Amino acid sequence: MAAAMASQGERAVLEEEFKWLLQEEVHAVLRQLQDILKEASHRFALPTSDSGGTVKQENFVLSTSGTDQVKGVLTLQGDALCQADVNLKMPRNNQFLHFAFREDKQWKLQQIQDARNHVNQAIYLLTNRDVNYQFKTGLEVLKLMDAVMLQLSRARNRLTTPATLTLPEIASSGLTKMFTPVLPPDILVNFYINLNKLCLTVYQLHVLQPSTMKNFKPAGGSVLHNPGAMFEFGSQRYEVSHVHKVECVVPWLNDALVFFTVSLQLCQQLKDKISVFSNYWNYRPY
Repeated sequence: MAAAMASQGERAVLEEEFKWLLQEEVHAVLRQLQDILKEASHRFALPTSDSGGTVKQENFVLSTSGTDQVKGVLTLQGDALCQADVNLKMPRNNQFLHFAFREDKQWKLQQIQDARNHVNQAIYLLTNRDVNYQFKTGLEVLKLMDAVMLQLSRARNRLTTPATLTLPEIASSGLTKMFTPVLPPDILVNFYINLNKLCLTVYQLHVLQPSTMKNFKPAGGSVLHNPGAMFEFGSQRYEVSHVHKVECVVPWLNDALVFFTVSLQLCQQLKDKISVFSNYWNYRPY
């Protein structure tokens, strides 16, 4: 009898703790997540206080260790490259090529745009309920955390996992038509985000002669193609002779990645607390 009473008493305490968790702590965590993710969202927009809400421009100097083959300055405005000014030293004759974006062109960085959209969707999931709403079950909270974590994981993955592209895809992208003077046919360029860095890859090509055609093997998709990669574009076959990668750190992308990590940890901690209660009694949030 005493054991049964103790068990009932323990169950009552646990039920009160779980009730407090649903009514108080869950909402506190949701508010904390909202604050963190709104900060993350603001990093992507970067409005200035005196510009009426327009997005400020930031200049970044491209560099890499061990080579001065490519130098340049990129101007980033939110999720768009609004200017790129690049100097390329040709290895054959040490001649310098200079090319820059046309004044009427901008290059959208889809990775940043997608990451921002996922952050905003996570914020919507956290705020899409009445201010007085009360969660009734652990399952409800777990489903919400799973949905938020999915959006945050997708946002983080868009910044940490650049798209794999084939060389013909790079050659046919609109990026090749954005420069003045026009890029020579033996030069390809690609911009992408990798973690907190904005990267530029320049490929120098040479035309494959008919005598080498028997060894032709087109390269597949990759984030970064190596010298020796072959591809066909138009009626011509090419081989990559030199690859130059330069990059610059974008501080607010680093901030965003930290916010994603902290938010994912908060979501997982709340899920763990909810799940603990299912180990004590037959209440099953799943």
